Amino acid sequence: MEVELDYWVTRKRVEIEMARCATSNEARLVHEEMADRYCAKAREAEAASLVGPVVAQLPPYFHVVDDFMHTIIGDPVIEPVRCLRH
Repeated sequence: MEVELDYWVTRKRVEIEMARCATSNEARLVHEEMADRYCAKAREAEAASLVGPVVAQLPPYFHVVDDFMHTIIGDPVIEPVRCLRH
């Protein structure tokens, strides 16, 4: 995940530099938009790098999918309960 984070941060920096060097307003706006998108990707990669170790520590019989908690294959099928967020 660190490699992915570094990639998006580097792309963002390049786009910011290209926006500074742009000769037209249109080009500058395009590069600024791309920098914003790369910034969002960098935030996602950073969040994934923080969540990954936590998920890795979960016991193998727990799987978190879309805020639902499921058990191992072969357990009786029941309706999943949505986790409440306060």
